[in-house]
Amino acid sequence: RRVHGENMNSSSIPGTIGAISASAARRVLQPCQNGAVLLGLGRRHFYASKWERRLKTLLEPKRYAPAPNVPETTVYAKEDIHPELKKIRPIWQTRRTGVLAYKIGCMSLWDEWGERHHVTVCKVDRCVVLERRTLQKHGYEALQLGLGYTGIHKQTKPNLGRYIKLGVEPKHKLQEFKVSPDCLLPEGHVMSVRHFTPGQWVFVSGWSKGRGFKGVMQRYGFAGQSASHGTEGKAHRSIGATSQGHSVHIVWKFKKMAGHMGPDPRVTNAKVFRIEAERNLIYLKGVLPGYKGSVVKISDARGRTWVRNRELYIPYPTFIPEPNREYPTTIQCPPRKDDPFL
Repeated sequence: RRVHGENMNSSSIPGTIGAISASAARRVLQPCQNGAVLLGLGRRHFYASKWERRLKTLLEPKRYAPAPNVPETTVYAKEDIHPELKKIRPIWQTRRTGVLAYKIGCMSLWDEWGERHHVTVCKVDRCVVLERRTLQKHGYEALQLGLGYTGIHKQTKPNLGRYIKLGVEPKHKLQEFKVSPDCLLPEGHVMSVRHFTPGQWVFVSGWSKGRGFKGVMQRYGFAGQSASHGTEGKAHRSIGATSQGHSVHIVWKFKKMAGHMGPDPRVTNAKVFRIEAERNLIYLKGVLPGYKGSVVKISDARGRTWVRNRELYIPYPTFIPEPNREYPTTIQCPPRKDDPFL
């Protein structure tokens, strides 16, 4: 509503505004460029106007970087291969190392049948072998891997000396993977997503999201009380009885109750659906623990799940390319033989 005029008081404002004081009216009336007065009752809304939302939608594609040009094949030179790497023939109890990766997010991919698969995208960002743990020096056999990049001011002087010696940038996260003696990779070797084969089952470990203080229904999956009949005092989501029988006066240790939920260590099995060597992306079928940007450890499947990888070709101790040979950049697991829609 616009009210024209220069000299105005509270009595000249029509309607209910005339009942307010002159000081309040001066706060309500806002001068405009054309000399008119704009009537603004209150502050700006908490949401953007429809024009701002439309402009944001139109400009959203320009906010992101253009799609990268991923080549179909990749050729490795002789200088890209570590001279100490040699292929081995696996024996019983041969254990390869894993990789560290950042969780990027979730998306959907379709196979040759047109079936949709939910995958989690992870990026193996500059994962380098930093140190070898040997039985003679440390008492166990493992490989220490570093992931990503972080500033020099966050590093200790011993770690900076190691990075300078290997000729790599300071790492964000350091983790160890236990390996067998025949799979000890040389220091300075850069890990790739070709370490895994599409269709292979892997073991993924990480930390779940922090949920704060939660009840037993969300924390442990309790069924809760009856929704309508017989439940009084807003006890629909309560825990119920905490003891029974002759020990009714005792609440045993480790009783499942409401409390702080997450972050907790979590492990899961996932299947490698696709790998892309150009950007070092690995697409895992399933859900992984943690937020976007959190670090996960990906290694070969363990226990009974390891039996599913017996018919696949898995490079030992890791992927060692042949120089001047073309390798496909993007590899996807083979589709199932039978039609999933029949």
